Amino acid sequence: MRALSDAFCCYAPDLPGFGFSAPLDERVVPRDDNGADAFSHRGLASVVLEFLDVKKIVRCDVVGHSYGSGVAIALAATQPARVRRLVISNFSTFRDERERRMIAFMHGVTGLMVKARRLPFARSDGFAKLLGSRYFHRLPDDVTVLRDGLDDFMQMDERTADLTVKASLGWETPRDLARLPMPVMLIHCRDDQIMPPRNAEYTAGLAPHGKLVWIDACGHLPMVEKTEEFVRIVKHFLLDDNP
Repeated sequence: MRALSDAFCCYAPDLPGFGFSAPLDERVVPRDDNGADAFSHRGLASVVLEFLDVKKIVRCDVVGHSYGSGVAIALAATQPARVRRLVISNFSTFRDERERRMIAFMHGVTGLMVKARRLPFARSDGFAKLLGSRYFHRLPDDVTVLRDGLDDFMQMDERTADLTVKASLGWETPRDLARLPMPVMLIHCRDDQIMPPRNAEYTAGLAPHGKLVWIDACGHLPMVEKTEEFVRIVKHFLLDDNP
């Protein structure tokens, strides 16, 4: 955020149930105005749209990371006039039902890490390093970075995490990506263990005006592990007259 703020006015809203945002209660908001599940990409995109309306943001560039990329794609698909350019990072989709089930299994493994937060050692530096080893290609020397990441992980609402993952495993997102009219850039990292990069080229190719940029020797968090390179790539894409 700080590295981008010299060129852009930046907002980073926490999605419901993540960061400091309270989780959604589907008994109160079961579906959005278009009938989307509240925990789906489209359902959460409607929350971001409300944020844009409150801030009176008519048109903007959108950057989404990992699961947030799916939400960003949904926002761009439902509000194409309001999204000028789209950046998605460390995100890929499935090509067939077999891959869809494989991704569902991988999410289930990650879900075990979420449940492990209840154990006494979950607040330890050891757990922070264990968790970090999945998210970083090379663990940062500063343990504070790992602790900050662990704090974010501990704040995440377990039920929200489970429901959002389940709601994201349909075919709506790849279909949305395939009909986006704006320039789209996918940034992926070759050593990402959370969102394996093997389908990155396929995912970027779904967007009519999509492009793929690789970051080498980097895990799932390029904005942390390779901040300067990530920011340079994003700025070039958003400021280039011919993206």
